[in-house]
Amino acid sequence: MLQARTSVEAGTILSGANPLTISPVALFLIQTCVIIVTSRLLTFPLKWLHQPSVVAEVLGGIVLGASCLSKIPAFKNNLFPAASMPLLKLVAELGLIFYLFLVGLELDPVELLKVFKKSVSISVAGIALPFALGCSIATVIYNEYADPTVSFVSFLLFMGISMSITAFPVLARILTERKLLHTKVGQATISAAAVDDFIAWALLVLVIALINNSKTGEGGAASYLTAVYVCLCIIAYALFLWYAIRPILRRLLVLSQDREHLNQLLLFVVFTLVLFSAWFTEIIGVQAIFGAFLVGVIMPHEHGFAVKLATQIEDLITIVFLPLFFAYSGLNTRLDLLDDGKSWGFVFLVCVIACAGKMIGCTLSARFSGLNWRESSAVGILMNTRGLVQIIVLNVGLHAGVITDKIFAMFVLMAIFTTFLTVPLIAVVYPYSCMYLQLLFI
Repeated sequence: MLQARTSVEAGTILSGANPLTISPVALFLIQTCVIIVTSRLLTFPLKWLHQPSVVAEVLGGIVLGASCLSKIPAFKNNLFPAASMPLLKLVAELGLIFYLFLVGLELDPVELLKVFKKSVSISVAGIALPFALGCSIATVIYNEYADPTVSFVSFLLFMGISMSITAFPVLARILTERKLLHTKVGQATISAAAVDDFIAWALLVLVIALINNSKTGEGGAASYLTAVYVCLCIIAYALFLWYAIRPILRRLLVLSQDREHLNQLLLFVVFTLVLFSAWFTEIIGVQAIFGAFLVGVIMPHEHGFAVKLATQIEDLITIVFLPLFFAYSGLNTRLDLLDDGKSWGFVFLVCVIACAGKMIGCTLSARFSGLNWRESSAVGILMNTRGLVQIIVLNVGLHAGVITDKIFAMFVLMAIFTTFLTVPLIAVVYPYSCMYLQLLFI
């Protein structure tokens, strides 16, 4: 008994043990505290610049990562040792799964169909031109920095998709904070971004299926055929969720209306469905996040269900889990690899191409849709917001092996730059005076 007691005490801070090495749980908890506090501290100066919290979270990950504090051996080896990374990654990915569920929850397909005709031209322009420009520089980047074992077709498509992304959740928050959501510009932008996001995620499923099933010199046509089968499985699964599962959820929702809070059985069904769907899409060859996203899309929006559900879980996910994901992403962001003028030249090129594709394409499309030049320019600037969705897509590409650490670092900087640029530019192009005048006459 005494020996057992002594053994337990030997593993505590009271016995002089290092509090960071007592147990994996203790290390993970202090990692979480450091990550959350770092991102919150960075929020304060960035709020003064009217930047969304996602910029602070991404920068927080980079500050803690290999480009900054983790270059210090004592910091890296004690707080973020290599042995602790699998647990951090696992929890971060679980949080990301539920975050993509929230993203899907915000996209109501029924409402999207209503605004489709109005927003489709802006959305298509916001995908087509950036996609084309992304493909145009893919050859140069592939020859300079890509892994030669990766299929060029897969790399080309991924470059196009990564240039085409608009961060719908970040954009919605910027529009709300700037009080633009109910203006003509806000309505045009949010509907176009929703359609853009939906199309981009669908294309990304195709690209990831292709990446996971076709490598240079491996499998040939059979691998491409497997990728097609994977996409067909995803389409069939999405139809199953919409036509078989969604009616069941709507029925359960009606049965729970006589209760003040959401029925626990309904919440149990929803969360189990999110996890099962994520598991299913993971095992058939695409990322788990896509399964969670699909479940979010098919959630019924009647009786304010989607809003209540988002309210119950959003704070935990955005305050705790998302910073963990960005920290893990930051630990993989090797800005020190951009160690010469040519690398930074490519960073500049990627930023210019990304901004030009979104801003020019969406601005011209909005102008042809009937908005004036000031309003059209505002739409183009807002659609250039990439934020955390871009970071998620880049992590998918890094995990799949389609991009290298150096390319990942370049595109992370592009995502930060384009998101940081949004608020200052919109303040100049579409100031509050224009917004108030428009609201006055709506």
